[in-house]
Amino acid sequence: MATAALLLAGGEVLDPAQGLSQRLDVALRDGRIAALGRDLPRDGHEVIDVSGKLVVPGLIDQHAHCFIGASDLGVRTDAICASTGVTTFIDGGSAGAGTFEGMREFILSRSRVRILAFLNISAVGLTYLEVGELNHLAYADPDAAARVAREHRDLILGIKVRQQKEVVGDAGLEPLRRAIRAAEAAGGLRVMVHVTNPAAPLEDLLALLRPGDIVSHFLHGRGDGILDANGKVKAQVKEARARGVLFDVAHGRSHVNFPVARAAIEQGFFPDTISSDLTSGGAARIVKDLPTTLSKFLNLGMPLEDVVRAATATPARAIGREGELGTLKPGAVADVAVFDLEEGAFDFEDADGHTLAGRRRLAPHLTIKDGRVWWRRAP
Repeated sequence: MATAALLLAGGEVLDPAQGLSQRLDVALRDGRIAALGRDLPRDGHEVIDVSGKLVVPGLIDQHAHCFIGASDLGVRTDAICASTGVTTFIDGGSAGAGTFEGMREFILSRSRVRILAFLNISAVGLTYLEVGELNHLAYADPDAAARVAREHRDLILGIKVRQQKEVVGDAGLEPLRRAIRAAEAAGGLRVMVHVTNPAAPLEDLLALLRPGDIVSHFLHGRGDGILDANGKVKAQVKEARARGVLFDVAHGRSHVNFPVARAAIEQGFFPDTISSDLTSGGAARIVKDLPTTLSKFLNLGMPLEDVVRAATATPARAIGREGELGTLKPGAVADVAVFDLEEGAFDFEDADGHTLAGRRRLAPHLTIKDGRVWWRRAP
């Protein structure tokens, strides 16, 4: 196990939370960021040379899954996160009121990666995806969800609801209304809403959301989306952002369409957060991991600083951990991800068969979790 004092020497530090982009050393001690600066003292530290490499805060994957079907990722989450610079993993509603205690006992409590969660408004969570968890509306029990969210307040960040036609059946927007009721009853929590192929016009869905709520999968290519008939970002979408609603990528196997993403980015409507919606199926196919997802948006035209911000500073703020996670500011948790920014020819794929010829990608090199080396690329 690594020593409690590390020094990452000579890397290109990019920390959007501090507006910082320059070559610096990063000193870590006792699980916290101790200092940033040029030519910091080496005495008492294990020194790791990261010159020429990109040094960023440990990545926050704001929407992924560790408990689908109680087995889809599970304890394998650690290996995936360690090797991709992800130090905080947020489960996007795999468990509901009837299953969250099991996820806590068998997954969250046994994982080294920091796992927080959104509680599914459906009490059964995502235990069987062949049948939408809200086709039987009685599963959407706001009282049970609020109770479990209060009982597990140290881990539960908010309430998740999938507002997809195939999931909610004839229930329309009622599941979302119940999710909001549960979030408010649990103490003013956030709601994360899945909007691919929505069961009502997107504008009607957005009108129900409050500041701090999260629109998940907003760059999908199925059903009513963020673009109008002329390919412009809808006024109601811009208005939702202006009042504090956040827009998250949540790539997944079905939720990113490159033409939609390119249109939004060209109009200056960048994602607030970029997450993977990772499952074992997505990891094996088009999603791969969070750095691959970030690399797609880098090649779609987002500046590197904005890409890194969308997986560090902004999700930290969105989950109420600003200053603690998602930054290299002295005093913050010593989670650090080191990458090579590779140049070359790289092909990427979206959920609808479109390809993207990229010229840059983020290649993981080193992951530090709580001030200790968790993973490093083999020589």
